[in-house]
Amino acid sequence: MNTVRFVKSFSKGQITVPKEFRDAFGIKDDFWLKLYIESGKIIAEPVEKERDQSDYLKKLLGIKGGWISEKEIKKNREVVERKLKKRTL
Repeated sequence: MNTVRFVKSFSKGQITVPKEFRDAFGIKDDFWLKLYIESGKIIAEPVEKERDQSDYLKKLLGIKGGWISEKEIKKNREVVERKLKKRTL
């Protein structure tokens, strides 16, 4: 696939993955992308395995930040833990 598209970001840096890209990779409505920086470029790879998603959710549980309240952290942790539990059942 040698397709180039230009996309504009929306608020908070959100972008839309063009339909032809989603179709080419079989990406449905609810999907995950693995993003990383390599040689000054943003690389986006579709995440296919639930294991990769679970690894990400586990990393989220370890984040400690002063920019949100303790109450919000606990609430978010509960949501992530429920999602992890669903995946292991």
